Amino acid sequence: MSPNSSSTQPSTSKDSASHNFVSRSIFVLLSFFVIITLVIYIAWLILKPLPPDFEVDSFTVSNFTVSGSQIRGKYDIQVTVRNPNKKLDFNVEIFDIRVNYRRTRLSQKSEAPRRLFLEKSNQTNVKAELDSNLSRYVRKNDLENLGQDLSGGVICFDVRMPVTTSYTYGNWPRMERSMLVYCQNLKVTFSSSKLVGKLIDGREDCLVLSD
Repeated sequence: MSPNSSSTQPSTSKDSASHNFVSRSIFVLLSFFVIITLVIYIAWLILKPLPPDFEVDSFTVSNFTVSGSQIRGKYDIQVTVRNPNKKLDFNVEIFDIRVNYRRTRLSQKSEAPRRLFLEKSNQTNVKAELDSNLSRYVRKNDLENLGQDLSGGVICFDVRMPVTTSYTYGNWPRMERSMLVYCQNLKVTFSSSKLVGKLIDGREDCLVLSD
């Protein structure tokens, strides 16, 4: 028997035991992580979080003019945000509020993101003042259609708001969703001067598209 065989065998056994211990520890940790993740997922399925409701309360356009390929105006909007959930609170972060006419964006980027906290079955209001975005190219067809609509005294605008909603429930980890709020066909009627317009139908519901 080799003189080194007796010393090598215990060393090999120790290495094998150490390897088995590490493998089992990793397996236990992974199993624990999978189980916890599955429990949290099932819990959120049971809670069925609903997206926030958005409603345009008022939408006013002032100093609105179409000159050449430029569209000037100021857009004042007030939106009500509601939490329809009876068990969940959530945070809503509004990154931007955009005013469009068909495919053309009319407003500049708004100020810093708005962060709102809404307790269950609660609501709040958001106001924004947006100025014209003169640097954007206005499509010829959109410009022609806009001129025709303005001569008729009624223009349909769209308002879009990319948002993120973070749901909270007790000590559970938060669930976050990205959404696009789409307020379509906001009919604005203009006065005889055609410089000031207001929403015709009063309040308008918005569509919330979730990822």
